[in-house]
Amino acid sequence: MKKKKAAGAQMTKERDYLFDNVKALMLFLVALGHVINVYMGDGAVEYTLIKYIYLFHMPVFAFVTGYFSKNADRAREKAMTGSLFPYILFQGVYILMAQAMILLGMASFNTDVFNGSILLPSSAFYYLLAVFFWKLFQKDLFRFRFPLILSAVLGVLISLTQQEQFHIGYGAVFSLLIFFTAGVKCDADMIHRIRSCPRWIGVLILLLGVPFAYFTPYAMHSIRLNYASEGFTSLQGILFRILFYAAAFLMGGAIIQLMPSRKTWFSGIGKASLIVYAGSTFLSPHAYLLIASVLRLRSNRILNLAGMIIFSLLLVLFFSIPVFGQIYDWIMAGIKKLLLVAGPDRKERK
Repeated sequence: MKKKKAAGAQMTKERDYLFDNVKALMLFLVALGHVINVYMGDGAVEYTLIKYIYLFHMPVFAFVTGYFSKNADRAREKAMTGSLFPYILFQGVYILMAQAMILLGMASFNTDVFNGSILLPSSAFYYLLAVFFWKLFQKDLFRFRFPLILSAVLGVLISLTQQEQFHIGYGAVFSLLIFFTAGVKCDADMIHRIRSCPRWIGVLILLLGVPFAYFTPYAMHSIRLNYASEGFTSLQGILFRILFYAAAFLMGGAIIQLMPSRKTWFSGIGKASLIVYAGSTFLSPHAYLLIASVLRLRSNRILNLAGMIIFSLLLVLFFSIPVFGQIYDWIMAGIKKLLLVAGPDRKERK
């Protein structure tokens, strides 16, 4: 019995490190994607790389969120303080910062979709709002006989809406729902079976993703703009959304298969995922644009690409330093004390 318990504890620890490592990679790709997005018109490499990243990075995030949200009652209990409060805090700061940069002429990208609204997020913090709704309604979703099929149908149909501003704010709630639902339904045995597959399969899938990203349209992966805004007919949009789902599941599975399950030098990035996500959203690409301007990196595409990769890596490592988590906990404790009735203190940050 003791051996079985020890083995079970080891499996749990291994699984935790696995997903810390997966989240660390996705956070790095989020930061890198934000930077490359500015330079994707510079050439085929930048353009293909951004399309490649966007094929799977947010779906993997949604899957991992679902994987650690199996207790529906606890997920609903944590939805407000663990997702909604951080969203309001970070989105509010982002709006002030973005408005200041736009007024100063320091931001010439994404201003066409920026609306400066708490209710209709146009920043990357839309994901926190999506998590809030997923956790809030998870128990209701799983009352249906086939929640995965329902999630897929909702994800495909949401982008038929003509309400563009609504879709920018809430489209991801539905378009990424299938990955959250899959994460909830996935168990440790399924993860073990994925990781037991020959490693060459995962490598091959990720390699095949490169030509797939190259030949498919940039808008295929879009989860925040409706089909009409992306220039698709309804039928084209639906087919591309299904294709996107298939690619994301295959590539996400390959990453889960190939990532190390032991503690690594970058595991701390995944452990501090919320803080790193927020920090990279605030500084990427803004800080890099300033650095690249001073060093004139854009004059050399290879040097510029290397600079983007190094910057993104250093950025996520920087915000994984524990002091930022401690500051965040202190701020959130004050917000909870101000807004909520007295009760037992609960740590909401993973």
